[in-house]
Amino acid sequence: MHPPSDFLLIERINQCPKLASLRSINDTLRSLLESEDSFLAQIAEVIRLDPSLTTRVLDLVNSIFFGSKDNKRISGVEEASIFLGLNRIRELLFATPVIEEILELGKNAPSFPWEEFWKHSIGTAILTRELLSVLDISYEEEADYVAGLLHNLGILILAITFPELFKKIYLKKYDSTDEIIDEENAKIGWGHAKIGAYYLWNHHISDEIVDAIHWHDQPKQSKESPKLAAAIQVSQAIVSELGFTGLNKCKKPESGSYQKLEGWEMLTEGHDDPDELITSINEASGRLNQSLNGIF
Repeated sequence: MHPPSDFLLIERINQCPKLASLRSINDTLRSLLESEDSFLAQIAEVIRLDPSLTTRVLDLVNSIFFGSKDNKRISGVEEASIFLGLNRIRELLFATPVIEEILELGKNAPSFPWEEFWKHSIGTAILTRELLSVLDISYEEEADYVAGLLHNLGILILAITFPELFKKIYLKKYDSTDEIIDEENAKIGWGHAKIGAYYLWNHHISDEIVDAIHWHDQPKQSKESPKLAAAIQVSQAIVSELGFTGLNKCKKPESGSYQKLEGWEMLTEGHDDPDELITSINEASGRLNQSLNGIF
């Protein structure tokens, strides 16, 4: 069986519902989040003034972090703010419109295994941000968090556009993620990274996010944002080491195997103390593991 032509691929992807361009929160909340003198109570009060924003925050905290378990549900904005903290509130508020639209998009793939997909995606987003923060690299409009969150969006697009091929690829077991990418290219012609990048480019997402997602498995090929692509590659590998492999039916990688990746080489090049970076990653991974184990 030959893979579909590029023309058919593009036509199918173009038929997927549109994902709106990234939006930001209102100026008042933005200034509070960026102020060192802000108190969570102040931020919660601003959120409460906007019913839709209140709903988004509470829905996000409960659905993404706790699922539908009634005994863990958070009902107050300030409680949600305390649980999440300033950094996570900022990240999630910027990303919430995207998450909502992806969930809406996913209605076209009702059998899609959301739980594993989100655990891996959110873990990669959080760790991408933390890793770049340790390296003192920052991006505007939460691009690092959003790129980490959306790095596997192409898998969902594949499930919507070619559901039978999706099942043939993702129901099988593999020894490594490289084997999955080879299988995607053999059966579809494009890997999930390219599919996701094209979809986002076609819906006017920023070039640095599109480029990082396109090359997150081969960060040395990135021209626009190689450090971001490298951080995503390393972060998704660490998240997989924690056991959150997403939809990949691969065995859990050995601890520390991320240090063999080209992304790690790119991030540590010229770094004064790689061991210090490893220590910071281990600390962040421990916190992340605890958070992800509470999801759903």
